Amino acid sequence: MYRTIGRIGIALAVAVGLVAGAGAAAQAATNPVTPQSLCGLGYTAQDQDPIHHAQTGELLGTVYLMYNPVVGYGCTVTIKSAYAGSLTRTQVYLAAQYLPTQVDDGDRLWAAGPARAYVKGGCTIWGGFMADPAGTIHYHDRANPAIGGIGTCF
Repeated sequence: MYRTIGRIGIALAVAVGLVAGAGAAAQAATNPVTPQSLCGLGYTAQDQDPIHHAQTGELLGTVYLMYNPVVGYGCTVTIKSAYAGSLTRTQVYLAAQYLPTQVDDGDRLWAAGPARAYVKGGCTIWGGFMADPAGTIHYHDRANPAIGGIGTCF
């Protein structure tokens, strides 16, 4: 009887260890999404801006501005570095001249976006943010309070 209880205890300890290990692996998930995979062929990175946790300085993600010169479209995405694989609020936007602002905002596992607009020959304002699991929003490093983002002209 003591052997049976001992074996059950060992099996239970191993199972708890496996579950704990799987939980740690889920927290440290590597993000499989790239700006290129979201925006598509022909898009190249024109600029990027990191999003850091305001208190700890931890890198949470990066906002990318991509451009396809063949079609004249810009594409923005926010790729998560922290909390990848966990639902946290993530946003990206792209505001092109004379066009409505394109926004993707919500609880995302890996990334927000793409937000696309025709930008050839004009200027844009772009940016994004991420929230930590507590819901605190952290803006990209060059977020300009006067215009809401970064200005780029094509």
